[in-house]
Amino acid sequence: MEANAKGFQFLSPEGKVKIPFFQRSYVWDKDNWEDLLSELFNTTKSHFLGSIILKQLLSSSGEPKQLEVVDGQQRLTTLSVLLKALYDIFPPELKENCKGVVWQLLFYRKDFVGANYEIKIDHSQVDVDAYRKVIYANVNNNPPIELESINKNSHKILQCYKFFLNELQNKSEDERRTLFNRMLDPENKMLVVIDLVEGSDDEQTIFDTLNTAGIRLSLAEIIKNALFQKIIKVSGSKESAIDFYRETWEKTFLADEDTVKYWETERLTGRLMRDNIEILLHCIAIIKGFYDPDKHTLSDLSKLYKKEIAGKNSKNELEVFIDEIIKYADIYRNKIPTFDNSTLFSFDDAIKRLLHILEVLQISTFHPFMLFIFKEYQNDESYIQQILSNLEKFVVRRMIANQETKSYNKLCKDFINKPDLIVNKLGETTDEQISNGLKSISNKNAALLLFWVELNRRNKDRKYDTNELKYNYSLEHIMPQKWEEYWKDIPKKYNADGSEMTDEEAKKDRYNKVYWIGNMTLLTSSLNSALRNYIFEKKVNGEGRKKGIKAYADLSITKEDIVILFENGDTVWDENKIIARTANIEKEINQILGNT
Repeated sequence: MEANAKGFQFLSPEGKVKIPFFQRSYVWDKDNWEDLLSELFNTTKSHFLGSIILKQLLSSSGEPKQLEVVDGQQRLTTLSVLLKALYDIFPPELKENCKGVVWQLLFYRKDFVGANYEIKIDHSQVDVDAYRKVIYANVNNNPPIELESINKNSHKILQCYKFFLNELQNKSEDERRTLFNRMLDPENKMLVVIDLVEGSDDEQTIFDTLNTAGIRLSLAEIIKNALFQKIIKVSGSKESAIDFYRETWEKTFLADEDTVKYWETERLTGRLMRDNIEILLHCIAIIKGFYDPDKHTLSDLSKLYKKEIAGKNSKNELEVFIDEIIKYADIYRNKIPTFDNSTLFSFDDAIKRLLHILEVLQISTFHPFMLFIFKEYQNDESYIQQILSNLEKFVVRRMIANQETKSYNKLCKDFINKPDLIVNKLGETTDEQISNGLKSISNKNAALLLFWVELNRRNKDRKYDTNELKYNYSLEHIMPQKWEEYWKDIPKKYNADGSEMTDEEAKKDRYNKVYWIGNMTLLTSSLNSALRNYIFEKKVNGEGRKKGIKAYADLSITKEDIVILFENGDTVWDENKIIARTANIEKEINQILGNT
């Protein structure tokens, strides 16, 4: 790999510069074009426009040098369109003077002894016609482009050309000359050009190195291009590859704006934000077995896909692989929804419940296993429900017991190979561990459990007006975490051997029980911070304009467990109440989870 600051003239000695045939289309718009012109017309500073990553392609002896654009398609296309617009607006004398240098940048000769020139930048299948129309306009007796026919619905490259022509017409000839000379000045090093060598440098590794500079190299683009370029190579037919691309990849991932937006939407996976298509491709690599989470990292993914693709040497093998990607993509989009504050949950939607639990716990490790189950057992809904129910129990029981999650990568592979293995793993978390875990639980985990306990109650009893809820409640400790000022009365307490606790032991016991799940509930809104530490009566009733617990007690776990009892005269909340409510909630959780 070599990285050098260069001017736009770096293109002059190059042969064909290929933008991958199945690359996504040109997307820059007016804001980008305006920024570029503003930057280039600014004479008070140097013009750094970003980076371009090029890969040298191996070519036969005697053939012109070939490069592939790995990243930088947008700025390279835009600069060449601007150069062509400048050339087209020059008067005949200036055109003749600068024709040689412009031709060196925009064209190359495939046959060194021939008279024909070919366009240097060989564009992707979605942009090639518009780009050729711009570059060939007014060349070799080709007609000029009818600017009046270009509108907001026209191809972006045509819109770009029209925009530059209109802007340049408003500049003086001296300004246009200055811009032309500035663009082609070899000392105006406005780009960092990174040269890779085919077979020795990996684009994704380069991307990971440069990511802090804002360079966006799409994993999906690399994989897509590798797949369909290989189909063209083994089939010898670009046309059939295009047809297959449009029926599969384009229809699934690029069909319309909503589809593109969906696959570009990011989700939190562990500590990383990753878009849906990258998560999907990662899942497939795990399912197919060529990505091992114990050995590989995400930066290896494109390299591993290329290795997998390299091993498929027939059109049929490649098409079967792509069809499999498409099937998994359909399952992913249909079965793994994105949740927000408006999403309604009900207990009887078991798959949605599992996905919500995994999302709150920030566990995406089992997504490959779920996709595998959905695909492999698509005709056995009862088995799918059984397996995923066991997965839910496995994850939740381990969460309550505060057991490690590092082994989940290996377990995901094991479950894919043998789905029924989950049943054996369930028994590794005992009921005693569950009981102890509920007595020292984080706010996040407690809120999740209480939410689903509430929905389970509503699912079993028709007295409730709705069995669907949004996950937007606030966790409250009934006995406050800072209890010392207003909750001074501590009842007599006894140790397991019957001896009375000392004052210090009683205080320590109270600190401990504050974090039992029986001391926690969910409210529709947070309490006023000043009210939160008040005595139990004030916390329930509120004080003045400060609303108390009963104002936010829409859920049974608050209204029935706390408020109604209080209104019926049970106005004490202490360690004994926490013990009793914890036992009741534990019983409900065990009924939901069980061991099998």
